[in-house]
Amino acid sequence: MTNTFTYRHSELPPVRPEIQAEIVALDCYIADLTLKMQGNYRELEQLAEVLDNSLDICLLNFNAIRIIADDAQQPPVISMKDLPFEQKLIIYSCSRTNSILLNLLSALTGKPQKVLAEEIALQSAIHANRPTEADVETFVDGLVPWVEKNKAESNSNYLYREGL
Repeated sequence: MTNTFTYRHSELPPVRPEIQAEIVALDCYIADLTLKMQGNYRELEQLAEVLDNSLDICLLNFNAIRIIADDAQQPPVISMKDLPFEQKLIIYSCSRTNSILLNLLSALTGKPQKVLAEEIALQSAIHANRPTEADVETFVDGLVPWVEKNKAESNSNYLYREGL
Protein backbone atom coordinates (compact mmCIF):
# COMPACT_ATOMS: atom_id res chain seq x y z
CA MET A 1 0.00 0.00 0.00
CA THR A 2 1.35 3.42 -0.88
CA ASN A 3 1.20 6.54 1.26
CA THR A 4 -2.33 7.77 0.79
CA PHE A 5 -2.18 10.37 3.54
CA THR A 6 0.72 12.70 4.28
CA TYR A 7 0.77 14.89 7.35
CA ARG A 8 3.23 17.26 8.92
CA HIS A 9 3.77 16.17 12.50
CA SER A 10 1.95 19.20 13.91
CA GLU A 11 -1.00 18.65 11.53
CA LEU A 12 -1.83 15.11 12.65
CA PRO A 13 -5.57 15.01 13.28
CA PRO A 14 -6.60 14.39 16.91
CA VAL A 15 -8.49 11.31 18.02
CA ARG A 16 -12.18 12.08 17.67
CA PRO A 17 -14.15 11.63 20.92
CA GLU A 18 -16.64 9.19 19.35
CA ILE A 19 -13.78 7.03 18.02
CA GLN A 20 -12.01 7.15 21.41
CA ALA A 21 -15.25 5.97 23.02
CA GLU A 22 -15.52 3.08 20.55
CA ILE A 23 -11.90 2.08 21.21
CA VAL A 24 -12.51 2.06 24.98
CA ALA A 25 -15.71 0.04 24.49
CA LEU A 26 -13.87 -2.43 22.25
CA ASP A 27 -11.08 -2.77 24.83
CA CYS A 28 -13.64 -3.47 27.58
CA TYR A 29 -15.50 -5.95 25.38
CA ILE A 30 -12.30 -7.83 24.48
CA ALA A 31 -11.24 -7.94 28.15
CA ASP A 32 -14.67 -9.29 29.16
CA LEU A 33 -14.65 -11.82 26.32
CA THR A 34 -11.15 -12.99 27.25
CA LEU A 35 -12.26 -13.55 30.85
CA LYS A 36 -15.23 -15.61 29.64
CA MET A 37 -12.88 -17.73 27.50
CA GLN A 38 -10.33 -18.42 30.23
CA GLY A 39 -9.15 -21.99 30.02
CA ASN A 40 -10.75 -22.71 26.61
CA TYR A 41 -7.89 -23.11 24.17
CA ARG A 42 -9.99 -23.23 20.98
CA GLU A 43 -11.99 -20.10 21.84
CA LEU A 44 -8.86 -18.18 22.78
CA GLU A 45 -7.14 -19.38 19.61
CA GLN A 46 -10.05 -18.14 17.50
CA LEU A 47 -10.10 -14.76 19.27
CA ALA A 48 -6.33 -14.42 18.86
CA GLU A 49 -6.69 -15.10 15.12
CA VAL A 50 -9.40 -12.43 14.76
CA LEU A 51 -7.36 -9.92 16.74
CA ASP A 52 -4.23 -10.78 14.72
CA ASN A 53 -6.11 -10.16 11.46
CA SER A 54 -7.40 -6.86 12.83
CA LEU A 55 -3.88 -5.88 13.81
CA ASP A 56 -2.64 -6.69 10.29
CA ILE A 57 -5.34 -4.46 8.78
CA CYS A 58 -4.46 -1.70 11.23
CA LEU A 59 -0.75 -1.97 10.32
CA LEU A 60 -1.60 -1.82 6.60
CA ASN A 61 -3.49 1.38 7.29
CA PHE A 62 -0.53 2.75 9.25
CA ASN A 63 1.61 2.14 6.16
CA ALA A 64 -0.75 4.36 4.16
CA ILE A 65 0.10 7.31 6.39
CA ARG A 66 3.30 9.28 5.97
CA ILE A 67 4.35 11.69 8.68
CA ILE A 68 6.98 14.28 7.88
CA ALA A 69 8.78 16.66 10.21
CA ASP A 70 7.31 20.14 10.48
CA ASP A 71 10.47 21.72 9.09
CA ALA A 72 10.86 19.23 6.19
CA GLN A 73 10.23 20.39 2.64
CA GLN A 74 7.02 19.16 1.11
CA PRO A 75 7.82 16.29 -1.27
CA PRO A 76 7.24 17.14 -4.92
CA VAL A 77 3.92 16.07 -6.37
CA ILE A 78 4.42 13.44 -9.05
CA SER A 79 2.15 13.67 -12.07
CA MET A 80 1.74 11.86 -15.38
CA LYS A 81 4.23 14.33 -16.85
CA ASP A 82 6.92 12.68 -14.72
CA LEU A 83 6.31 9.16 -16.05
CA PRO A 84 8.84 7.47 -18.34
CA PHE A 85 8.06 7.74 -22.06
CA GLU A 86 7.05 4.06 -22.29
CA GLN A 87 4.37 4.55 -19.64
CA LYS A 88 3.13 7.73 -21.32
CA LEU A 89 2.93 5.77 -24.58
CA ILE A 90 0.77 3.11 -22.91
CA ILE A 91 -1.59 5.77 -21.57
CA TYR A 92 -1.72 7.45 -24.98
CA SER A 93 -2.38 4.14 -26.78
CA CYS A 94 -5.16 3.11 -24.41
CA SER A 95 -6.79 6.55 -24.53
CA ARG A 96 -6.53 6.76 -28.31
CA THR A 97 -7.96 3.25 -28.78
CA ASN A 98 -10.82 3.99 -26.39
CA SER A 99 -11.55 7.24 -28.23
CA ILE A 100 -11.65 5.49 -31.62
CA LEU A 101 -13.91 2.73 -30.26
CA LEU A 102 -16.22 5.30 -28.66
CA ASN A 103 -16.46 7.18 -31.96
CA LEU A 104 -17.32 3.95 -33.81
CA LEU A 105 -19.87 2.91 -31.19
CA SER A 106 -21.45 6.37 -31.33
CA ALA A 107 -21.74 6.15 -35.11
CA LEU A 108 -23.26 2.67 -34.93
CA THR A 109 -25.79 3.40 -32.18
CA GLY A 110 -26.53 7.03 -32.93
CA LYS A 111 -25.99 7.91 -29.27
CA PRO A 112 -23.75 10.82 -28.32
CA GLN A 113 -20.27 9.85 -27.15
CA LYS A 114 -20.79 11.45 -23.74
CA VAL A 115 -23.91 9.34 -23.11
CA LEU A 116 -22.09 6.17 -24.20
CA ALA A 117 -19.11 6.99 -22.00
CA GLU A 118 -21.40 7.50 -19.00
CA GLU A 119 -23.22 4.20 -19.70
CA ILE A 120 -19.92 2.32 -20.04
CA ALA A 121 -18.57 3.87 -16.83
CA LEU A 122 -21.78 2.94 -15.00
CA GLN A 123 -21.67 -0.66 -16.27
CA SER A 124 -18.00 -0.91 -15.36
CA ALA A 125 -18.70 0.36 -11.84
CA ILE A 126 -21.62 -2.04 -11.38
CA HIS A 127 -19.97 -5.17 -12.72
CA ALA A 128 -16.35 -4.80 -11.74
CA ASN A 129 -14.52 -4.57 -8.48
CA ARG A 130 -11.35 -2.54 -8.28
CA PRO A 131 -8.53 -4.90 -9.22
CA THR A 132 -6.04 -5.74 -6.54
CA GLU A 133 -2.35 -5.12 -7.04
CA ALA A 134 -1.92 -8.91 -7.41
CA ASP A 135 -4.63 -8.98 -10.14
CA VAL A 136 -2.82 -6.29 -12.12
CA GLU A 137 0.61 -7.89 -11.68
CA THR A 138 -0.71 -11.32 -12.72
CA PHE A 139 -2.42 -9.81 -15.78
CA VAL A 140 0.69 -7.90 -16.87
CA ASP A 141 2.95 -10.89 -16.21
CA GLY A 142 0.73 -13.01 -18.47
CA LEU A 143 0.51 -10.31 -21.11
CA VAL A 144 4.24 -9.62 -21.50
CA PRO A 145 5.17 -12.99 -23.12
CA TRP A 146 2.11 -12.77 -25.38
CA VAL A 147 3.03 -9.25 -26.55
CA GLU A 148 6.67 -10.21 -27.17
CA LYS A 149 5.66 -13.29 -29.18
CA ASN A 150 3.07 -11.44 -31.27
CA LYS A 151 5.25 -8.37 -31.80
CA ALA A 152 7.84 -10.61 -33.44
CA GLU A 153 5.19 -12.13 -35.72
CA SER A 154 3.36 -8.85 -36.53
CA ASN A 155 4.20 -6.40 -39.31
CA SER A 156 2.54 -3.49 -37.50
CA ASN A 157 2.29 -1.89 -34.09
CA TYR A 158 -1.27 -3.17 -33.76
CA LEU A 159 -1.84 -6.13 -31.44
CA TYR A 160 -5.17 -7.70 -30.60
CA ARG A 161 -5.79 -10.28 -27.93
CA GLU A 162 -9.19 -11.88 -27.58
CA GLY A 163 -10.74 -12.11 -24.14
CA LEU A 164 -9.17 -9.03 -22.51
